Amino acid sequence: MGISGLLPILKPIQNQKHLSEFAGQTLAVDAYVWLHRGVYACATELAMGKKTTKYVDYAMHRIRLLRHYNIQPYVVFDGGPLPAKVPTEVSRKQRREESLTKGKELVKQKRWKEAREYFVKAVDVGTEMAYQLVKALRAENIPYIVAPYEADAQLAYLERIGLVDGIITEDSDLLVFGCQNVLFKLDAVTSTVTCISKSDFASISTSSGSSISLTSFTPTQFRWMCMLSGCDYLPSIPGIGLKTAYTLLRKYKTVDNVVRAVRLEGKKEVPKGYLEMFKLAEKAFEYQRVWCPIKERLIYLSELAEGEVLDEGVNMYVGG
Repeated sequence: MGISGLLPILKPIQNQKHLSEFAGQTLAVDAYVWLHRGVYACATELAMGKKTTKYVDYAMHRIRLLRHYNIQPYVVFDGGPLPAKVPTEVSRKQRREESLTKGKELVKQKRWKEAREYFVKAVDVGTEMAYQLVKALRAENIPYIVAPYEADAQLAYLERIGLVDGIITEDSDLLVFGCQNVLFKLDAVTSTVTCISKSDFASISTSSGSSISLTSFTPTQFRWMCMLSGCDYLPSIPGIGLKTAYTLLRKYKTVDNVVRAVRLEGKKEVPKGYLEMFKLAEKAFEYQRVWCPIKERLIYLSELAEGEVLDEGVNMYVGG
C-alpha cells in the first residue's frame, strides 16, 4: 500500500508526537487501514467462516483513544473501485483466493502457524466488515463518510477544505495526493504517532540524511517521482524505483523527457503506451471524484478549468 520506499526517504522530517498535542483538532481516519490491522487478530476465524467482531473492537479502541485526548475522529471509508483499477482488484482477489486455499490445506496438516500467515493474506476487508464498524461508529456518534471511490482522494479533499486538520493512515499515497499533515504508526500503547508535514519537504536534502533532495522539487515533480517509481494506476518501468526516478527527473526535468531518455538508452523496457497511461493516471491524483459534505454532491478533487471537460478515458481514472 502506498509508494514503496517513500517513508524511509522522508525519515529526516518524521516527528514523533503524543496524541495530546492534537487536542481540539479533528483528524480524519482511513477506516480500511484500521480494519486491515484489526483482522490480524482474527484472520483464522474469518477465513474459516466463524463470526467475530475483533476487527471492530480494534478500530473502536483507537477511536476512543483519540476521543480520550479530546481529538474528534472523522472516519472515511473506501467506496467503489475506479474502473481503471478493476484489473488490479481482480488480480488481488485471485491472490487472496490462492492464499485461502493454501491456508486451508495447512490447517488439514495441523500446521496452524503457517496457515494463519496465509489467512492474513486471504482476508478481504469488504462492505460487510465496514458496515459492522459503521454501526459501532453510529452508536457512539462518530462522524464518518463513504467515499464515492477511493478513501485517499476523499481524505485529501476533507483536509483541503479545512474539515479536518490531519489524516491518520498507513498509506504514503496521501502524500502524493498533496495532503499537508499525515500521521502514521499510531501506537495505542504509548499514544504516539509519526508525523510528516508537507511544509517540511523543502528541508529534505542529502545534508539532512536523505538519499535525495527535494529542496528545488515542485509538488508536481514530487508526484511524478512517486508515480515513475510505481503506483497502482499504471504499470511500472522495471528497474525504476524512487531514487532512480529522482535522478532521472533531476537530469531531464519532465516525464516526457525521462521516458524518451530511458527508451533511447534501451536498458529498461518501457511498457507500450506508458506515457499516455502516465498522463491519465496522474488525473487520478488531481481530479478523482469525491463527495463534498458541504455542497452535498459529487465533485472533482480539484476544480476543472472553465469549460474543461474530461473525456471517457479520463473518467476511468477519476470516476464517472
